[in-house]
Amino acid sequence: MSSDRKGAPEGAERKRQESEEQLNLLQTITAELTTAQDLSSALEVVLRDICEKTGWVLGHAWVPNGEGTALDLVSAWYCGDGEMKPFRSASEASHFERGVGLPGRVWESKRSAWLENVTDDPNFPRSAAARIASLRTGVGIPILSGTQVIAVLEFFMRESRAQNERLLNVIASVAGQLDLLHRATHAEAAARERQFRTLANSISQLAWMADREGYIFWYNDRWYEYTGTTLEEMKGWGWRKVHHPDELARVVERIKIAFATGQPWEDTFPLRSKTGEYRWFLSRALPIFDADGKVARWFGTNTDITEQRELAQALRESRDQLEQKVARRTAELSRTNEILSSILSNMGDAVIVAGKDNNFLVFNPAADRMFGKGAMEMPAAEWSQHYGLYLPDKVTPFPHDQLPMIRSIRGEEVDNVEMFVRHEKAPHGLWTVITGRPLRGPDGDLLGGVVVCRDITRLKEEEFFRAGQSSLLEMIAADAPLSEVLKSLVLLMEEQAEGLRCSILLLNRDGKHVRHGAAPNLPEAYVKGVDGAPIGPRNGSCGTAMFTRQPVIVVDVMTDPLWTDYRELAKICGLRACWSTPILSPQGEVLGSFAMYRQETRGPEPEETRLTQIATHIAGIAIDRQRQQEILRERDARISVAAESADLAFWVLYPEGDAWMSDKGRRIYGFDSNLPLTCDLLLSRVHPDERALVKAEYDHSCALHGAFESEHRLLLPYGKTRWVIMRGRCLRDEHGNLLETIGVTVDVSAQKQAALQVQVQREEMAHRNRVALMGEMTASFAHELNQPLTAIANNASAARRFLERGNIDVELLRELLHSMVADSQRAGEVMRGIRSLVRKEPSAHTLLNLNAIIADTVRLVSSDVLNRESVVTTELDPSVPGVQGTLVQIQQVLLNLIINALDAMEQLPPAERRVIISTRSDKGDVAEVTVRDFGMGLPPDRPDKVFDHFFSTKQKGMGMGLAIVRSIIEAHGGTITGENAPDRGARMVVRLPAARGEIQKSRAAA
Repeated sequence: MSSDRKGAPEGAERKRQESEEQLNLLQTITAELTTAQDLSSALEVVLRDICEKTGWVLGHAWVPNGEGTALDLVSAWYCGDGEMKPFRSASEASHFERGVGLPGRVWESKRSAWLENVTDDPNFPRSAAARIASLRTGVGIPILSGTQVIAVLEFFMRESRAQNERLLNVIASVAGQLDLLHRATHAEAAARERQFRTLANSISQLAWMADREGYIFWYNDRWYEYTGTTLEEMKGWGWRKVHHPDELARVVERIKIAFATGQPWEDTFPLRSKTGEYRWFLSRALPIFDADGKVARWFGTNTDITEQRELAQALRESRDQLEQKVARRTAELSRTNEILSSILSNMGDAVIVAGKDNNFLVFNPAADRMFGKGAMEMPAAEWSQHYGLYLPDKVTPFPHDQLPMIRSIRGEEVDNVEMFVRHEKAPHGLWTVITGRPLRGPDGDLLGGVVVCRDITRLKEEEFFRAGQSSLLEMIAADAPLSEVLKSLVLLMEEQAEGLRCSILLLNRDGKHVRHGAAPNLPEAYVKGVDGAPIGPRNGSCGTAMFTRQPVIVVDVMTDPLWTDYRELAKICGLRACWSTPILSPQGEVLGSFAMYRQETRGPEPEETRLTQIATHIAGIAIDRQRQQEILRERDARISVAAESADLAFWVLYPEGDAWMSDKGRRIYGFDSNLPLTCDLLLSRVHPDERALVKAEYDHSCALHGAFESEHRLLLPYGKTRWVIMRGRCLRDEHGNLLETIGVTVDVSAQKQAALQVQVQREEMAHRNRVALMGEMTASFAHELNQPLTAIANNASAARRFLERGNIDVELLRELLHSMVADSQRAGEVMRGIRSLVRKEPSAHTLLNLNAIIADTVRLVSSDVLNRESVVTTELDPSVPGVQGTLVQIQQVLLNLIINALDAMEQLPPAERRVIISTRSDKGDVAEVTVRDFGMGLPPDRPDKVFDHFFSTKQKGMGMGLAIVRSIIEAHGGTITGENAPDRGARMVVRLPAARGEIQKSRAAA
C-alpha cells in the first residue's frame, strides 16, 4: 500500500513536469512565431523547438505542391544527423499523394495520426529506411486553414510510445498559431497586392505582371490607354500583336531565355499605339522570388524613350563631331599598343630591346625560348658566355663588341648576321639570323637598340642536307665509283639524327644473295656476317625487304623471328632495332636495301621515314645508273658487232645543224670520208620530188612521239637513184630540249627493184587474165552492144519516115531522139567498161564503193548470164564500208568469180543455175563479199587448192585465174577463201580492210 501511495505522487509529479514543459514549449514557440516572416520560417521554428524540447529525433514539414497533387518536403530538423542519412535521403526523394504514407493519410483525413511502430505499418513506404535508422514511434499533425490543409508536420523517435493526447493538443495549438500566421501573411500579401496595383496604375510607364512561366495576367491602365486593347486580347502572349514585326522574333527569343533562367531582362523595341503609330520603349522585367528563392512571378515596365532616343541621337552626332579626333587618336594609340604587345607575345621571332646603358627593356617569350633564359642585368661582355653565343664555326664565342645588339646601341644598322646558339635547353644548338636597328627618340637622340632574331635551324639543316644531296648527285653524274657514292650517302643520313647508323646492301645479279654496299659505322664483324647472305621471307630486315619488295620494320631484333639467324651477331654489335626499305629502280626492279639501326627498341619517327625515302631514291639512282652503264657498254659492244655484220649506216643529227655518219653511211649517201657533214647536206641527198615530204614527216614525228621512219629515194651526185629506209629517235633532256637525233639508214634498192619487177609481172598477168575474160565474153559484149545500136537504128528510121511523110509529131519526135541519146550512152558505157578492162594502167588506189562496183559488174555480164540461161542476184548491205583499192582490179576479181560460178553450173538444169552475190560489214572494220553458186563445188580434200597456180577444174582452163585473184586481194591487204556450201555448190569469201575514215564513220553510226 505504501508503495502504491508512493508511486501515485511520483506519477502526478511527472505529469505536472510534463505539463510545465509542454506549456513552456507552447510559450517558446508562440514567442518565436511572432518574429517569423512567413510560413516557411515558422515551420523551421516549430520543428526545431518540438524536437529539442520533447525528445523527438527528427521532424518534417510537408506542403502541397503548386498543382495540389502531392506533398513535397519543404523543411526538416534532425538530431544526430549522421545516423539519419538513409531516412533523410528517402524522405527527400518522396512525394506523397493523398492517403499514401503518414503525411498522405493526415492530408486526406485532416486529422492527427499516431503510429507506435512505423516499421510494422503497411502504409509506410519509408519503413526500410526507418528500420535502418532504428525509428519506432511516428506522429503526423495537419495544419489547417479553414478546411484546407496547408501543411503536415511529422515527428519520429526511436522508442515505442503510446499516444500522448496532451502533446498532440500542444502541437495542435502550435498548428493553430501557424494557421493564424498563414492567414495574417496572406492578408498582408493581399493588402500589399492591392497597394502595388494602385501604385502601378499611377505610374507613367506601361506595367504588367506574369506568372513564373511568363504568362501575363495583368496590365496597368496605362497599357490599355496606349494600346487600345483589352486584357482578353493581351493576356498570356497576346502582347506580340502590338510589337513591330521586324523586332518581334528577337524580343520573343530573348524574353523566353530570361523566363527560363530567372535572370532580369531589359530590351528596347517599338510598340504600336491605338492610332497605329510606333514608339520606342525601354522594357525591363524583374523576377519576384518566393520564400524558397524560386521565381513566383514577374513584374515589368515599358518606358517611352522615343524623345530620349531622338535627343540622344542628336547629342551623339554632335558629340561625335567634337570627340572624333580625340577618340580616333586614342583608339589608334590603344590599338597600336595592343597590337604591339600581342605581336611581341605571340610572334615566333625573338625581339630584344636594350637601352644605351645595355640594360634590357624588352625580352619577349620567343627570346626566352631561343636563348634559354630571360633578361638579366649583367655587363655586355658576359652576354656571349651567359647565353651561349658563337660564331658560325660553332666553336668561337661571339666577340661582345661585334654582337648585333651592341652594334645597334652604337647606332649601326645590322642585317642578316648568322649566329650559333647553344645552351642547356638546346644542347645540340640552334641557328639564328639577326637584324638590328638603333633606337632613337623624336629628336634623333640615340636611346638604345633593338634586334630581331629568327630561328633558322631547320633551314640551315635542310641547307646542309640539300648541299649533301647535291654533292652526291654530282658524284653520280661524274661517274664516281659506286662504293664512294654509297658511303657518302650513308654518312649524310647518319648526320641527320643522333645515334643513327645506316647501311646499304646490294642485290647480287643472281637475284638470290646480297653483297656489301656501304656501312662505314657498323662493326666489321656484322658487315662480314651479312655479306653474301641469301634473301628470303625470314632473312633479317634487309633480306626480307628485298624478297617481299616491302619495307620491314623490326622494333626489337632480340625477339623478332626474322632475326633468328642473326640475333647473336646483332647482340654482339649492340643493335636492337632495324628498319629496312628495298631500293627499287625506276622500272620497279629490286636493286638492294637501305637500313637504319638503333641501339634502343623502337620504330622509326616521321623524320627518319623521310630520310629513308630520300636515301633509297638517291641510292636507286646511283645503283641503277651503274647498272645501266654496264648494260649500255654491253649493248654498244653487241650493236657494234651486229652493225658491222648487218652493214647498217649509223648517223647522228645535232640541234646546232652538225651531223655525224658512219663510213657505211657516207658510202650510201655518196659523201667523201673527209667531208664535214651537216643536216642540210644530208637532206640535199633526198630526191627533189620527196625532199619536202621527208622533211615534214621528220619534223611532225619528232614533235609528236620522238621517233620517225621514212622510205624514200636518194639522188646521188652522179645521177644514180637509191632507195633507202631511214629510222631515228629524238633524245631530249628533262626539260624537253632536243639533245640529238640518232638513227640508221638501210639501203633497200635491191629489194625495191625486185618488188617493182614482181608488181610489173603481177599486173601483166592480171591484164592478160582480163583480155582472156574479154575473149570469153565477146559474144555477151557483142549482144550488149547490139541491143542499143539496133534500137538507135530503128528509132532513126522511124524518125526519117515521119519526116518524109510530112506528118511531124513534135512530142513523138522528141521521145525518139531522147531514146537514141539514152541508147548511145548505154553503148558508150559498155565500151568504156571493156576498154578499162583491157587497158594497161597504173594501179592507183582510190576509195571504192563495193556495192556500186558489184552492180556495174553484174550489168556488164548480164548478156552472158542470159545466154547461159542463169540468174545472178545480189544481197547488198548498205552499211558495208568503203575500201581503198584499184577499181579495174577489184572489177577483175568479181568478173573472175562470177564467170567461174557460171562455168561451175553448166551441167545443171537452167532452173537451178543461180549465183548469189552478197556483201556485209564485219564490225565496221572489214568489208566482206561472198559469191555463192550451186554447181559442182570445190575439191573436198583441200578446197583452197583452187588458188594454186595452174590448178583448174575446166578442161580448157589454164589454172591462173583464181591465183591472180588471190594475188590481187592480198595486194589490197585482204584475204580470199573458198569452201563448199552445206547443201551444194561453193562459196568464195573476199574480205577487204575498210578505209580508215570508213571505220570511224561506222563506229560513229553504231
